[in-house]
Parts: sequence; structure tokens; C-alpha cells
Amino acid sequence: MAEIQRVSPSLDQGSLRRQVMSLAWPAVIENLLVMSVGIADTAMVGRLGAAYLAGVELASRLVNFAVAIFAAILIGTTALVARSIGANDKETANEAMRQALVLVTIIGVPLLFLGTLYAEDCVAFMMAMQEFPDSAVIEAGTTYLRIMVPFLVFALLMMTINSCLRGAGDTRTPMVITGISNVVNIVGNYILIYGAGPVPAMGVAGAAWATNMSWLMGLFLVFKNVYGGRGVLSLRVHGHFSFNAEIVRRIVRVGIPAAVEQGLMRSAQLIYGMIVAGMDTVSIAAHAVALTAESISFMPGAGFSLAATTLVGQSLGAGDPERAERSGYESGKMATLVMTGMGVLFFAFPRFFVGLFSRDPDVIDLAAQCLRIVAISQPALAWVMTLAGGLRGVGDTRWVMVITVLGFWGVRVTLAYILAASTDLGLIGAWIAMVLDLFVRALLLAWRFRQGGWKKIEV
Repeated sequence: MAEIQRVSPSLDQGSLRRQVMSLAWPAVIENLLVMSVGIADTAMVGRLGAAYLAGVELASRLVNFAVAIFAAILIGTTALVARSIGANDKETANEAMRQALVLVTIIGVPLLFLGTLYAEDCVAFMMAMQEFPDSAVIEAGTTYLRIMVPFLVFALLMMTINSCLRGAGDTRTPMVITGISNVVNIVGNYILIYGAGPVPAMGVAGAAWATNMSWLMGLFLVFKNVYGGRGVLSLRVHGHFSFNAEIVRRIVRVGIPAAVEQGLMRSAQLIYGMIVAGMDTVSIAAHAVALTAESISFMPGAGFSLAATTLVGQSLGAGDPERAERSGYESGKMATLVMTGMGVLFFAFPRFFVGLFSRDPDVIDLAAQCLRIVAISQPALAWVMTLAGGLRGVGDTRWVMVITVLGFWGVRVTLAYILAASTDLGLIGAWIAMVLDLFVRALLLAWRFRQGGWKKIEV
């Protein structure tokens, strides 16, 4: 079991930078592995045709929306665990993890049942802005969604424990578990999508089943890791799993604004996706390919964001606001350096990156244009991810919610509709709107972090 890392009291820049890197690099690798699931699905499904790729893209957006509903639990629990570990309160940290698992199960099972029942309606709704929806896209998306949704509760339980481990400073265990899960996913994709030996080719359904297998493997491994009381975070069979109103209240107090933020953000992404889905099949497929290619840059950003969440949260829990502030800025600087380099590569070689996920020349041409546009926003994205992560780590989820809503609804969705639906720019206009949203949110988050009101928040 990986050792739980608590923040060092040193304010030395070199020490702080080493702590940021020690937390970030396993998270970067983990996110590389997480993104590889989407990349593997996109690359392998993309070889089946644009309609299949478009269907999986729409279904994946719906799955992401479902995950966002549980943000209140995941984010609130992470903040509470980080603060508790910083204050050396192991009992509260463990109780927060137990209560989070109970809440995820109680809420998740009935919600996901409804998602399975109305899968086709959900996918069709995503294409409501298209005058003549492609039935092949709807069929592919429905198949993918119906198979995956019942298993999503297992993924949510795995995410919950991983979030707690990160809040406690253990980013290595989630990295290892994600790596093993992704091997299962990629091998399963190859066998089940195309068929191998006695296993018949299952197409889109095979991609969904491979993802389900990876979730089950990940859940088994993460439960095995925390079971038995061997580490700071632990679960026991005879542990107290009854409802704890005080712990739930503390989780919800931080988590509700985060859930509203994630819900409104995912809703905006759905509307944004519907605007894109109102275009032709090539545009939908190109959008999916460009997003997948850009997601490569999310990996370092998400890693440094997790470092900021842990260090800022633990530092404030230990009563050291100065170190909390410096941790946020140091994480942002390091993320900006790495992601700016990614932006340069995206701008210089866009066709190389999008060509990894599609062989259709029309899809490649359009996706390359989108990737070159979003390349210039990589520094802004770095600050959005790290500063938002730091603020969530101390429980300042209300301001993150306000800024996210202003960016997504006030800038991205509004301008996407104007530029994509009301001009001849089409998909290019939608991506310009995305870039402007990132710059607006980066400026607003920088203002809030510098203002310092988050230092007085109690969790």
C-alpha cells in the first residue's frame, strides 16, 4: 500500500515544487491511462465508421452528465479528507469515505436504472436540433449506452475511493489501479469489437463491454487496497456504515455547490453537444476526434490540479494559509509550462494527432482545424484546472460554481449558438466559443484566488 503523504511544513520553493511533482506525476500518468480508455474507444470504434463514432460520442456525453450528478459526494468528500488528514484527524477521514460509498450506492442504483430504461430517448434528444437525425448514429449510441449505464455504479464507487486516496495524498495507488484497468479495457476492445478466435465481432457493443470489465477490475483492486485497516484510509467488514448526519452534512455543505456547478456545466456541454449534433455526421465525428486529441493535454493539467487540491486543502487544514496559497500558484505555473508545450505541438502538427483517431479525410481536415484553434488556449486551461482544483480542495465550491456557470453558459453556449448555428462557421465557430470561455474563466479564477476569501472557509 502506498504511504499517505501529508504536506511538509517547509515554505522553501524547492521543497514545495518537489511535493507538487510527487503528487502530480502519478496523477498525470493516471490521467494518461484514463484518457487512453476514451482514446482506445475512439480509435477502435472510429474504424467502424463515422456513424458509430458519432453515436459513441453522444452516449459518452450522457455518461459524463450522469457522473456529474455525483460531484457533490466526490468533491465534498475529497475536501473533507484533505482537511482531516492535514489536521491529523484520521477517524474523520475514514468516516467520510464510508459515508460517501453509502451515498453513491443509494443514489446511483435507481438513477442508473432509469438511464438504462430511457437510453434511446436520451440519445435521440441529443440530436433534437438535427432536422433529419441519422438513425445509424442513434442506434449505435443507444447500444453503447444501454450496456454501460448499469455498470456505471461500479465506476462511481471506484472513483469515490480514489478521490479519498488523492485527498489523503496518495496519488500512486489510483495510478496503478487505473493502469491495470486500462490494460483490461484495451485488450477487451481489441477482442470484443473486432472478434478474435471463438469470440465474435461485437462492434460498438464490444467497446461498451470492455469498458465495463475495466470498471469491475478497478473496483475490485481499489477495495482490496483499502480493506483491512492497513493504511490511514481503510474499510472493514464490521465498520460502521450507518448514516452519519454530521459527516454527511459536512460533505454536502461543500458538495452541493460543486454538484450544481457540475450539473450546470454538463448541461451546458449537452446543449453545446446538441448544437454540434445539429450539424452533419462529419462535423459530429470531427468534433469527437478533436476533443479526444485535445484530451491528451488534460492529463498534465489534471495531475497538477489534483496536486493543488491536496496541497491547498491539507495546508489550510494544518492552519497554514500562506503555504496553501503558494501551493496553488506553484501548481499553476508548472501546469502552464507543460500545457503550453502541448499547445505548440497541437498547433504545429494537428493532422498527426487527429489522424490517430480517424482515417476519414473529411473528418481529419475539419478536426485538424479545430485542434489548431484550441491550441492557443492551453495556458488558460492550465490555470483553470489548477486554480479550480485548489479552491475545491479548501471547500470554496460556491465561487467555482459561479465562475463555471458564467463561462459555460454566458460565453461557450451563447457564442457557440451565435457562431455555429447562426453563421457559416459551423463547427469552427463552436470551437472559437470554447476557447473564449477558457480565457474568461482563467481570469475570473485568478481574481478569486488572489482575493483570498477562501482562506476563511470552514469544512
